[in-house]
Parts: sequence; structure tokens; C-alpha cells
Amino acid sequence: MSGEAIKKFLGNATTVAVVCNQWGDTGKGKFVDLLSGWADVIARGTGGANAGHTIRIGDRQHIFHLIPSGILRDTEGKINVIGSGTAFDPRAACEELAVLEKAGLSYGNLRIAHNARLVLPQHVVLDRVRESNAGGRVGTTGRGIGPVYADHYARVGLFVNDMLNPEVFARKLKQNLREKLTILRNYDPEVVRRVLEHPHAGGGRFWNKEAIFDTAAIMEAYREYGARLRVMVADTDSMVRTMREQGKHILLEGAQGNLLSVDIGTYPYVTSSDASVRALAQGVGLRERDVDLALGIVKAFYMTRVGEGPFPTEIGGAESAAWCNTSGITKATEEEQFPDADVNDAVPFRQGVGIRRAGAEYGATTGRPRRVGWLDLPLLRYSKHYTGQEVVLTKLDVLDACKEIKICTAYEYGGPDYQFGAETLRAGKKLEVAVPDTEVMAHCAPVYAAFPGWCIPIRSMRSHRELPKQLLDIIRFVEREADVHVRAVSVGPDREETIFAG
Repeated sequence: MSGEAIKKFLGNATTVAVVCNQWGDTGKGKFVDLLSGWADVIARGTGGANAGHTIRIGDRQHIFHLIPSGILRDTEGKINVIGSGTAFDPRAACEELAVLEKAGLSYGNLRIAHNARLVLPQHVVLDRVRESNAGGRVGTTGRGIGPVYADHYARVGLFVNDMLNPEVFARKLKQNLREKLTILRNYDPEVVRRVLEHPHAGGGRFWNKEAIFDTAAIMEAYREYGARLRVMVADTDSMVRTMREQGKHILLEGAQGNLLSVDIGTYPYVTSSDASVRALAQGVGLRERDVDLALGIVKAFYMTRVGEGPFPTEIGGAESAAWCNTSGITKATEEEQFPDADVNDAVPFRQGVGIRRAGAEYGATTGRPRRVGWLDLPLLRYSKHYTGQEVVLTKLDVLDACKEIKICTAYEYGGPDYQFGAETLRAGKKLEVAVPDTEVMAHCAPVYAAFPGWCIPIRSMRSHRELPKQLLDIIRFVEREADVHVRAVSVGPDREETIFAG
């Protein structure tokens, strides 16, 4: 993809945000990577190692959980930033740096916010113990993200810079552990021990039979992390602001998606940070109004979510949800049990399996199968209020062989009377815009419009003129019905497999 084509695509924008209008896993990483050639700075400002970005270049696939996707441009002098709004796990970061080293990739221009929230072993333990014992599971990744943000707002959290000052770190660690120990002593000690043996919690390095945590071991490990990362730690908020004032191109890389935002998502089945443009800008030291262009990524014409929570258009419904949320289910399991399932299967559950397999919809962070459903316009109409009208459609090639495409145009509410502000929702009520309230979403049945599929491969196509009429008809329908402007479409995972709007 030529630099001139990208400059034309972005116009006069100097600060661009790539965010997700759905539940994440929509292909943000590809577009961050594609646009990083234009950018001087690529910055992450929300989430933590619970995010997963998959980028494919040629026959190589790169998966990042914490380090920005733009790191592949490090040799070009691009600055990659892990911003102050992130939950920073130094163990995960060091592991990813080791992977980059092994692959012969550099990271000399990586910068880490001195005031990013610091993930500690107790955060991972609390996350995993609570999730395994919860009466109503949320489906977290178990990376400790929720407890980190909770500590921050409770004013007992630690920052990245604390690793560089051992005495400060020791004092804050003991204060942070005090409440955690009280909570954890209410759980089965054997469960806590097993969790501490998980690699994300130190692989047993931090276990102490009497005290639960070996504080000396934690302090030593984080001293080592600090020594390893010290040259990368900086006041990144000030740096990003200064570079923007100098007219540099800033690319903001979103994590998760609007519908997973703790503030605007389908609560409580959300992540623990705000995944919107607003928080992304703040998490790197900018204001929302500093963003000249926000590109809302939309997987089309199907969508996915991971974990628990209502999903009105889920193909296979409750059966699919239960299957995808069963521990131990993998791609190999599905291939063994449903070898003939495909995108045109007459059985909805098996059709969902077929689409998931065609789209490789298995978590980059967890490996879990993602729940699959048709594109939901009520949710898109809601989500675009926080991102804007400019959208990018991704993964269109996944449905190349699909004979019929369904698009959810509205919901029919089928639950008990529910007071929503001054309005009483009653059975039969039609909803054009989603209400991200679990009590409402759980009782919403999709109203579909059906379209014939295009049924030919599109990955080699490079212009709108080449795209089949059936596909263009659906794109125009989505634009009209959701009041959005499709700026680009992705017809494959590679950088070149992208068509910008003419």
C-alpha cells in the first residue's frame, strides 16, 4: 500500500485513532500496522496484556498483547508508546521483547509511561480466584487487569516508575498486599497456591506457604524488570503532546472495543477500562478533541464476542454460548467434533462453528473460541455515537462462500415490563438502537434482512470496481441503515489486501 494512497485516505489529519465499534477482535492490529508507515508515533493508551493484536506480513504472523502493533516499524524510527492509561505487566512486556529479539526485530524506540498502572502478582491471583469462584462469571482473561484499575481508583496502586526505586516499591507493595491477604485468606489455600503456580502469576516463584506471597521474591523480580526496562521509561504524556504540537503524525491504537468499555459497554460483561476514543486519547496525554480522525473498525458481515454476556445475533444462540465458554474447548476440539461444519450449514450452531473456523476466530490472548453472530446494526448505531461515522469494514473475505448473508436491522424486545427511565419497555417493542443494559439485551430478538452472498473469492481484488455487486449492495445498505461512511474495506489479512473508498 503506497504512502500516497494512505496520505490521501487520511487527508489532513495529524492525529488518528483506530478503535473498535464492537466487542474487539475486529482487525485493529492490521490497520494500525498499515497506517504506522504514515505515523511518527504509535501509542496505546488503554487496556493491558488482556488485548491481543494479530498482524500478518507475508507468511509470518505476529501476535502482541501489550507492545503496540507499530513495533514492526521500529527500524524506520517510529516511536511506540505504552501510555499512562494502560495496565502494564512487566513480565508480559519482557517476554514480548524476548520474542522480538529472537525474531531479529528491534525495539529501540519503545517508550513506556512512567505512570502506567503496574500489574503485580496479587492482581493476577485475585482476578483468577474471583473468576473461578464467581457466581456469575464475566469471562476475564485472568491477566489481573480489573484489580489493577480497582487499586488505582482506591489509591493503593503502583506505577511503572516504582520499579526503579526499590525502597518506594517495597513500601507500596506491602501496603497493597495488606488488603489482598485479608481477602485471599477467605479462599481455599490450595486454590490460591495453584493460581500462583500459573505462568502469569510467576509460575510458583512468589508462593509462600505461611504468608501466601513471598514479598522478597516479588521485590527481586520487579527490581530485575525495572533494570531491564529502565531506559524505556519516560514521561510519555508530555512527549506525545509535544510531538503533536510539532505537527508530527500520531496514531492511537485502541484495545478491546466500545462494547467492552467499562463506561459505555454491555456492563457488567466488559473489560475494566474505557475502550473509547475519549479514554484512548487521555491515556496518552491528549484530549479527545485532539483526535482529527477516529476510524471505527467493524467486522463484517458477522461479529464476535468472547466470554459471557448477551449476544442477540449469536448463530446457535445459547448452545453456542455454552460451548464457547466451556473450559478446554479449542480449534482442534471443533475440528474433531464438527469436521464438516461450514459457513452454509443448515444447523445454526454448526454454521457458527463453520464461520468461526473460516475466520480463525480463536482468541489471540486466551485461545478461546469466539462466539459468532451476524452483524448487528442496533449495536453499531449505538457504538458510533462514541467513535463517529467513519468506519472500516474488515474480514469480508471470511464469508466468500456464504450463500446468504443476514444483517440485524432492529430488535424485538420480548422480556417482562422493564422501566427504562421514563419509558416502560414491553414485549413486542421494536428497538432500532441497542440499549446496553443486560436486563434489556438478554430479551432482544434480532429482526433480520437477508441478502444473497457474492460466492466468489475477493482477496485479490484491489478496487471497488472489482468487488461483486452483491457485496457492494450490502455495504451500501449498512451505510444507509446505520448512517455511517465506509472509508475502507479489508478483503484479507495482509497489508495490501485493503481497498480504500474511492
